[in-house]
Amino acid sequence: MLNPRHRVPRNARRAAYLVPLLVFVLAPALEASILGSIRGLVRDQQGAPQVGALVTLVTGDDKPARQVRSDFNGVFSVEDLLPGQYSLRVALDRFLPSTKEGVEVRAGVNTILDVSLRGVFATLQLMYSGQGQIRDMSDDWKWVLRTSTSTRPVLRFRRVETDETRSVLRKAVGNFSDTRGYAQVSGGGSKASALANETDLGTAFAVATSILGENNVVVSGNVGYGSANGTPAAAFRTSYRRELAAGMTPELSVTVRQLQMPVAAAQTIYGPGGQQSNGPSIETLTLGFSDTLRIGERARFDYGVLYESVRFLDRLNFVSPYGRLAYELGKNREVQLKYASGVPHSAMSPHARESGGSLRREVSSLGMFPRLTLRDGRPTVQRAEHFEIAYREEKGDNLIEIAVFADNLDDAALSAMTPSGYFARGEVLPDLFSDSSTLNAGDFRSTGYRVSYARTLRDQLQAAIGYSSAGVLSPTNSQLQTAELSELRRSLKVRRASLVTASVSATVPRAQTQIVSSYQWSNQLAAIAPDLYNDFASRSDPGLNMVIRQPLPFSGGLPGKLEATAYINNLLKAGYIPIQTFDGQQIFLLPAVRSYRGALSFVF
Repeated sequence: MLNPRHRVPRNARRAAYLVPLLVFVLAPALEASILGSIRGLVRDQQGAPQVGALVTLVTGDDKPARQVRSDFNGVFSVEDLLPGQYSLRVALDRFLPSTKEGVEVRAGVNTILDVSLRGVFATLQLMYSGQGQIRDMSDDWKWVLRTSTSTRPVLRFRRVETDETRSVLRKAVGNFSDTRGYAQVSGGGSKASALANETDLGTAFAVATSILGENNVVVSGNVGYGSANGTPAAAFRTSYRRELAAGMTPELSVTVRQLQMPVAAAQTIYGPGGQQSNGPSIETLTLGFSDTLRIGERARFDYGVLYESVRFLDRLNFVSPYGRLAYELGKNREVQLKYASGVPHSAMSPHARESGGSLRREVSSLGMFPRLTLRDGRPTVQRAEHFEIAYREEKGDNLIEIAVFADNLDDAALSAMTPSGYFARGEVLPDLFSDSSTLNAGDFRSTGYRVSYARTLRDQLQAAIGYSSAGVLSPTNSQLQTAELSELRRSLKVRRASLVTASVSATVPRAQTQIVSSYQWSNQLAAIAPDLYNDFASRSDPGLNMVIRQPLPFSGGLPGKLEATAYINNLLKAGYIPIQTFDGQQIFLLPAVRSYRGALSFVF
């Protein structure tokens, strides 16, 4: 028994408290120094990232130790592994399985794998990162898998990388790596879609880089003048994304936009005697969050939320959540549940699948201003909601898509050409992106279904056709008896319409000219474009639309490529609805405004 007179020395008492504290603080570092990890990128023979590849890590006694799936960038990660040798198996539908024996995990070392899956053979390249370098450890992993009909072995193909591929291999070099950039000078008209006003402000840029391999930062901007009125405009966006385990990739973004309204538009709102020197401005602030969550082996949940604050004559604040749950039913078959509200996030946009790279979509999203209207002199913002259940199946070169959906629009924004001073002041808002005006069409609901069939005819030729049945907002009267906007609003009713859409995309072999053409026909005249959130392969805006991209010769000594782009929307002015006024004038309702745009871009 201790003598109560014997006291523990003060230093010993301090050590008794400090030792557990040091162990708690240093435990993560000690654990990191004795554990290793495996990261890799799964791609096909064209270098495109493969989503959902099942990666199985097997111990030396042939027991599965861990299973993960590649995320939407084709990246997989297995963390906190004890040093030793493992076997790695990669499996994905439509590809031969790939197996690598003797993958060595070292303490404190991140083992990097580049997995290339092919229909006839597979290669697995083993690399280690150290001192900021990447090198091949050995050549004993090269092999050939042959089918029964193969007579000529293929040892290795040259690696192909597109601007969509975020290479894990390049990210392992240095603190700032995998840096990409996009610069664009544009001119011409703007595109006023049913969900947002999309405008090219003039000069745009976007720079993306990776910090320490796990952190992705994108900074983009768009400055210039409004295409229709010449007033100054600017937009800037910064996003941060981090790659975590289990395919989670949380992203935070901040976007600010500002556009000055011309004096002529201000006079339409306030009258000739009000605010002659300077019109009001539109200012928006958008805070965004998005993430991807894997639920078991078959389900994936993409979700996020946008907080938007719009300042125009008043301040309007609203929250727009969105989400997509995809469940794999079997080989190349899945069902999706979708919900979206407000202006769609870039990843959930109907144009998210368009070719051209993520940086080009980043720049395009900067010019997406919310649809604003006036009602009894008060500013309102169009609010949209979309619910959808979709089924997708791939069979070789064929893609089949089926969906049922419901759309809700509150304070719907209606584009129109109106006679000067026809409707009362405070009811008509001059469109800041075209020569038309914007009217408040009230609220309406629509339901429908769509089917789509797409086929890859050749490597550089794809075609799709689709059919939809949906409710469209259509006027019941072709002539107005008064100059009241409420009369026009009452005449707009939801009618059932049949829509036929078709799209063709091709690349001219020698010139490398990319042409994407689409067309939408309807048996009913619609005041607002129907099926707003259609993201099927056969999707199209109303009328005939074309996008032409032409690579240009570039010998400036800088890495990158130069490209000229032309955009044509509603070439034939399809869908314009004439309305006769009581005094013999005409109003044209415009579901899609015809516009021409051109851009010169540099990608590096």
